[in-house]
Amino acid sequence: MLPEINTILYASDISEGSRPAFRMAVKQAINNNAQIVFLHAIEPMDDFIDDFLPVNASLKHKNQLIESFKIRIGMRIKEFLKSELEEDFELPYPPTIQVSPGKPDQVILKAAARLNASMIVMGDREVSSVSRVFLGSTAQKVIHHSEIPVLIVPLKKHTKQN
Repeated sequence: MLPEINTILYASDISEGSRPAFRMAVKQAINNNAQIVFLHAIEPMDDFIDDFLPVNASLKHKNQLIESFKIRIGMRIKEFLKSELEEDFELPYPPTIQVSPGKPDQVILKAAARLNASMIVMGDREVSSVSRVFLGSTAQKVIHHSEIPVLIVPLKKHTKQN
């Protein structure tokens, strides 16, 4: 029996040019009557912030930052759906938004497991082969450690209207 796709984890760096990857996640959600969880991982800032702020202020700052990302992402999703989908057409379920601190590949894999996701959709930018050999890419790390299908959408560097 073919596996069902119920929950799609869309991992985004929310930078310009990531629209094709979200477009693919939306298409997969529509085709499979699935939920999209929009995930953005932010690099850990604990050491920097904790060195300068008291613990309560640091936690408050982190929470404010996460909330500001959620608001920004929500606005981007709304604009995307308005421009991409026909006026009377909607996703099967409203997208949910999660913003989590940590190394992006680890955040993505942990979220996929926690959400019992059926698929991960993410973009991968053109980078030099030398940087991939020494640093790797988030997409490569996710592919190598994921237990569910990962759909990688090639993204161009710094395009504005993709």
